[in-house]
Amino acid sequence: MKKIIALVLVLLVVGVSLYLGYSYFKKETLRKKQQSLEEKPVLEIEEIRYTLGDFMSYVRQINQDDGHLPPEVLSELFNQFVEDKLILYSARKQNLELTEEEKQAFLRRVTRDYPVEQNLTNSLSEDKNFLDSLLIEKYKRERVKDLVVTDEEVKNYYQEHKKDFLVPERVRVSQILVKSSDLAIKLQEKLKNSTEEQFHQAAKDYSEAPDAYKGGIMGVFKPGDLPYDMEKVIFALEEGKVSQVFESPYGYHIFRLDKKYPPALMELEEAAPRIRNLLREKKVKDIIEKEVEDLKETYHWKIYEENLPFKLERKNNV
Repeated sequence: MKKIIALVLVLLVVGVSLYLGYSYFKKETLRKKQQSLEEKPVLEIEEIRYTLGDFMSYVRQINQDDGHLPPEVLSELFNQFVEDKLILYSARKQNLELTEEEKQAFLRRVTRDYPVEQNLTNSLSEDKNFLDSLLIEKYKRERVKDLVVTDEEVKNYYQEHKKDFLVPERVRVSQILVKSSDLAIKLQEKLKNSTEEQFHQAAKDYSEAPDAYKGGIMGVFKPGDLPYDMEKVIFALEEGKVSQVFESPYGYHIFRLDKKYPPALMELEEAAPRIRNLLREKKVKDIIEKEVEDLKETYHWKIYEENLPFKLERKNNV
């Protein structure tokens, strides 16, 4: 009996050892296969060669969840990877460098925006991919630093796109909010023909809403700004009229439509900042796209599509 038990134990130990050995062998084989794949070249710019591993590091810098990105997203990111590496190559060819002041200024902004991250500044200051991305951004800034959007361009855009600056109907609304339905009904009956001043005074006296101190004035709203059920009640009112009692999770509301603003065209002066930003963004995009196209003509570069684990849809079929 003891011999049988000993034999069973030996077989068990051997089985576990074989299983663990097989698991290790399988994991090691997969690791080596993955390592081999990541060492394959995917992009060559003159004498510089980038591997699949370099691209995946680039993806992780943008999105930590790189393993779950769909092929079309990876394809788009690879096109951006090519453009960034062309810009990086050109920047180094032109001896463009980041100053210590530029590095520290950016790192200070990161520390300000992400104060809870421990040792973030130190890790970023030593991260080659991060520093490369800063150099790429500097190169782009250099190309667009003299960009100007003139008043005439703003005016012309406004004239050609007036429909984009139509302001829809808006309403200025006040409210009284109470917890008791009986009190709400009594107030509604008392205030249904009230003046704006009387309603605002009643809001100061009875309302439990955060806007009570200013007479219940909620503000000016356009369609879509308020919850749908509430909006239906408010926009159906005539100017100066008080609503029926409206129940919500917060209590019982009484609304007053203080003023209706009909649809109107936004004045040029009001629209100008938005237009200027739109035109600037378009000009920046056009300048950088032209720069990238010039770099593609200037330098020898090659993509190894066969080493990519997804189908590449080339940008502009280039």
